[in-house]
Parts: sequence; structure tokens; C-alpha cells
Amino acid sequence: MKKTNEYEALEKAALELGCDEAKIIPADQIVVEDRVRLRCMIGCPTYGKNLRCPPYTPSVDSFRKILNDYSVAMVIRIKPPEISEILHEKYKPKNGGEDRLWDRYKDPDTAASATWSDFSEIYKSMLMVLLEVERAAFKQGYPLATVFFGGRCMLCEECNVEEGVCLNPVMSRFASEAMGINLSKTAENAGIQLQFKGEDDPSQITMMAILLID
Repeated sequence: MKKTNEYEALEKAALELGCDEAKIIPADQIVVEDRVRLRCMIGCPTYGKNLRCPPYTPSVDSFRKILNDYSVAMVIRIKPPEISEILHEKYKPKNGGEDRLWDRYKDPDTAASATWSDFSEIYKSMLMVLLEVERAAFKQGYPLATVFFGGRCMLCEECNVEEGVCLNPVMSRFASEAMGINLSKTAENAGIQLQFKGEDDPSQITMMAILLID
């Protein structure tokens, strides 16, 4: 596939917005497998508890049909930000007071909520970058550009599953695994190397996203 100037501009925009890598590929190089959805069903604790995860998402076959409507996609690699950068800013001392960041973990009644809140902040920071990339594609004339992010949606501490209505429909996106996307194989097709273990350097752990463009 020959890259146009517009696609190259999108790659550049993604990098400028904070992504570590962004590669344009033909949409048919996105690898979709039923077994990926199977792992959602038998290996994920949020199965059936999140409206952006199975069984509330389109089926894998439905996504295959959707994917056929696209010819161009972008594979994105993004590193989680340093937790200290986000949280110390959020809980920085006021008027010279003491740092409140770690106080939340001292109380057993608030520790679990604090842990979720911290991970949610990291998730949101990456999601906002990806939504800006999606918006950049929209502004370039691709109104149906849609991003899929790895992992469950973490915008709400408790998803509104019982009522079946998403409380953040503008920001929330389907989990790429829920669509059956094999992120590892798709990254390989794009020439992107993923690292799932951070034993040597935890800061090198990366996340993946897929942007369907046109």
C-alpha cells in the first residue's frame, strides 16, 4: 500500500500527540481471530461486567464485516505514563501541606478504591491521546475513523451494566480484544515490536491500539 501525504501526516500527528509508534497499514492486515474473543470469555474477570467488553460488543463476525468496509488502518503503540507524574500532580500538597498521595493506601477502607482510581487515571491519560489521534483523522476528512484500545474501559469505577446504557458514550471505546483483534500478530504485520513483560525495565511495557481510518 502506497502511503499518501495525508496518511503520513496522521502518523506524524500521532507521534506528536504522545504515541510511541504509529504505522499505517492496509486494513486487511489486522488479524481477527475467534480465539481472542474466547480468552475474553474464559480469562477476563470483567467479562459481562463492562459495556465495552463481551457479551455487549459486536460479535467477531460482525466486526469482520465492519473491517471489510475499511481499507486503511493505523497500528499504535503507546507507553503508560509514569504513575508519579499523574498522581503527584493530582494530589500535590496544597499551601505547603504534606503530600496526600500515599495516605489513601494507609486506610484499608479506601485502599482498594485508591488503587482503582490510580489505574483509571493512567488509562484515561492514554485514552485521551488516542481520542485526539481519532479526532485528527476526523479533521483530515475521515469521519468514520474509530479507535479500539487494548483492555477494558476504565472510565467508570462501576459500569452501568444493569441499565445497559453507557455513561460516557462520547469517550468510551470498545476493547480491541473484544473485537477478536490479535494485537500481537497485527503489530508484527505493522513492524512494531511489543513488550508484555517489564522484568528488565517496567517503563518499557507498552499498550496497543488500532485506528480504523477509511
